[in-house]
Amino acid sequence: MTTNKALLVVLGASLVFSCQKPLADNSIVIGKKDSLRSEILKETRPYLVYLPPAAKDHSKKFPVLYLLDGDAHFHSVSALIQILGTGVNGTNLVPEMIVVAIPNTDRTRDLTPTHTDIMNGEKSDYLKTSGGGPAFLKFIKEELIPRIESNYPTNPYRVIVGHSFGGITVINALYRIPETFDAYISIDPSIWWDERILLRKADSIFSNQSYAGKFFFLSQANTLNPGESTNFHFGAIKDYVKVLETRNNSGLQWSYKYYPNDSHGSVPMISEYDGLRFIFEDFQPSFDKIGKDPDLVVKNFAKYRQLPTESTINRFGYTAMAIGELELAQRYFQINIDNYPQSSNVYDSMGELWMKKGDTTKSIFHYKKSIELNPRNENAQTQIAKMRGKPTS
Repeated sequence: MTTNKALLVVLGASLVFSCQKPLADNSIVIGKKDSLRSEILKETRPYLVYLPPAAKDHSKKFPVLYLLDGDAHFHSVSALIQILGTGVNGTNLVPEMIVVAIPNTDRTRDLTPTHTDIMNGEKSDYLKTSGGGPAFLKFIKEELIPRIESNYPTNPYRVIVGHSFGGITVINALYRIPETFDAYISIDPSIWWDERILLRKADSIFSNQSYAGKFFFLSQANTLNPGESTNFHFGAIKDYVKVLETRNNSGLQWSYKYYPNDSHGSVPMISEYDGLRFIFEDFQPSFDKIGKDPDLVVKNFAKYRQLPTESTINRFGYTAMAIGELELAQRYFQINIDNYPQSSNVYDSMGELWMKKGDTTKSIFHYKKSIELNPRNENAQTQIAKMRGKPTS
């Protein structure tokens, strides 16, 4: 097998996923499997859904990450969201998100933007079904997304992630349906496809389209063979980066990262992590940068189409209180009360603030409200007893 053909086998291979049946009594469930009959694709399409733990609070809504090759990457991406977004070890670097993973039925058909049966100058029967990308994107936009948004607590912010053929599907989505997604992660994409058709369109796209407020992360694996300085896959991505560097007048916020120690197969997970960190770089803002202006904090979260997180606002409130900025702290705690009126913790914080300001009446009022929402709040009970002069155990 020639070097180029060996690389093509790796780059073009379908991704396979096997799912063991969970045990009845002691299973750990990370998501659910569902399906949708698509009139656009004329077939039933399965999909997998991960819901964040906070979805138990029916008042909250979440961004949605749509994951291509979902059968292969569902576990890793849902785990990343769980670790980075739910406060594990105090980490809230990305929002809690819903993950919708789309398994493949005919990968070559759905994840290629045009039809061609030529691969690197040679005819290939493997590509005979290619070119279904536009219909697949129409399915996502017109059938899958409405189904998800009618059944789950979503907010309008959407991310799409894809690897290899999925990577060019992400780019095709950026070109064809830019109103559908807010952020794009394209992992070692097959930009060589159909004589670099997406690259040939890039100059015009990025010179004339408006992508203000959109995020695009592009990653590249080390697909060079010994002695090579470039090849058809590697070089196409490099040339795409050059267009972004020199011709991007679209307002698109983009980032590119090369992983010299990762192959085409190993690069997805690290790219997913870095892509999410890039998109949500400002999701946990610094008090030193914008904390003195609550309006800026609210605006910072608004670009992700969501309310400021309770944890961030609470952190800023306590930071303000620690440096003696009690009026600023009050503004922060009030933001949390307005946004999360069913949270016991936000009233507990405001109770502490009024106690610090010396107003026991208002402090007791807020501590009582906290106890109403969480009768097991021993801290609130203790503080009320202290202010009333009663002994505490």
